[in-house]
Amino acid sequence: MFLPFLGLLLKNTPNLVKDGIQKFSPSAQLAFLFFIYNKNITINNESFAKKMNFTLITASRALNELYDTKLIDFNSGGKTGRSKEYKRIADNNYFEQGKNYLINPIKKIVYVQKVPDNSFIAGLESLSELSILNYFENKVRAIYYKNYNKLNIKVVNNNDIIKDKNLVKLEIWKYDPFLFVKNNHVDLISLYASLLGNKEERVESELENILKGEKW
Repeated sequence: MFLPFLGLLLKNTPNLVKDGIQKFSPSAQLAFLFFIYNKNITINNESFAKKMNFTLITASRALNELYDTKLIDFNSGGKTGRSKEYKRIADNNYFEQGKNYLINPIKKIVYVQKVPDNSFIAGLESLSELSILNYFENKVRAIYYKNYNKLNIKVVNNNDIIKDKNLVKLEIWKYDPFLFVKNNHVDLISLYASLLGNKEERVESELENILKGEKW
C-alpha cells in the first residue's frame, strides 16, 4: 500500500471571538422597532421576513443581532420543533437596553422645493407638533433612500437659497419610515434616534417628555 507523505504544521493562533455589537444595522433597528410596537408578538423568521419585506437572510441577520444584544429570546416550535419562535424581553428593559444600540436613520439631508410623495413629517417639525417646542423653520420630511433614488427631484445646493424657509428639508433615510409611520409622522423611536445629535437643551427635554408617556 502506498501512502503519500503527511505533513503537519503546528503554530499558535488567536481564538476567534465574535466582536460585540456596538450599533444596530438598519435591518436590526427595524427589527427592534417591530418588537417595540408589537410587544406581545411571538414570531418566526419566515413570518418576520414577510411582514418586513425582508429576504430570509436579512431577517435572520436582524433577529440574530437582537438576540446577540439579549433583546429577544426564542423557543423552538413549529411542526418539526425546529423553528425558532422569537419574543422580546420584559417591558422595563427592552427600550432602556436597546436605545444604546440605536443608529441615526438619516443617510443624508438635501433641500428641495416641494414635498415629495412617500415622505413623512420628521425632525424638529415633527417634534414641535408632538410637544410644546416652537419651530418656525423649513418643513422637514423623511424618505427612504430607495424611494428617493427613483424620483427625479431637483436638489437646491445654493446656500443663500437654502435659507429660504419655503424649501423642504428632506432627510434621506437608511430604512423605510413608512413601516412604522403614524398620522403621517415618523415613529417616535426613529425620531428620537434622528435627533440624538442635537445638543439644544429644549430639544433634549421635549424628546424625553414625549417618550415618558409611552409604555415600551
